[in-house]
Amino acid sequence: MELNSTVATPLYQQLENILRSEIERGERAAGTRIPTENELSEQYNVSRVTVRKALARLSELGYLERKTGKGTFVAEKKLQRGISAGAISFTELCKLIGAIPGAKTTKIALEDPTAKDIELMNLKPDEKILVLERIRYADSKPVVLESNRFPEMFSFLFSENLNDQSLYEILKTKYNIFLEHSSKEIDIIFAPPKEARSLEIAKGYPLLRIDSVVHDSENTLTILCQQLCIGDKFKLII
Repeated sequence: MELNSTVATPLYQQLENILRSEIERGERAAGTRIPTENELSEQYNVSRVTVRKALARLSELGYLERKTGKGTFVAEKKLQRGISAGAISFTELCKLIGAIPGAKTTKIALEDPTAKDIELMNLKPDEKILVLERIRYADSKPVVLESNRFPEMFSFLFSENLNDQSLYEILKTKYNIFLEHSSKEIDIIFAPPKEARSLEIAKGYPLLRIDSVVHDSENTLTILCQQLCIGDKFKLII
């Protein structure tokens, strides 16, 4: 596609739009190298200043990343998550960036609650909790280890296939449970060996740990959720 100097749209913006469209359509895959400024300048018959402005803009928008001494590359998609009181499912996060969500159940069991579980979930005496652990995928790549702790009444989840499914959607559509409010604590940890293997990363890789206390729309049910997210796969929006 050629740039048009006779229209009102600046040449750098036209080039930005062309490259962005190619990335969004998958013609330039994540991790692939973008031609140099000289190469793009010759290809589109524009100045290097014009090319530089287009690449800078795409870098600001998160489409490109520059690696010193190596060049400019198409950036991997990042899951953008707002830090707010609202609860949003991992599936919804993936859809926002056009990624295909996935899930693999690694554990589902009834266990004795901790003192923290009893306090936060207001459990009855001798009540068990249901623990659900899953690996979450975006475009078939593991990005999150997710652990949910439910009151025992959620034992109906034993009968559900939770692989590659949205838990929030199942709760809404089949059981009329709407998880809508949450408070969060966020910190950084470094991946222990077991977690590193599950996420296919190196031991000690930085992980974003999000501990959430989630309530339903009536504030009658509480679940606890911990997510260990690969640090460079997420962008938090304040």
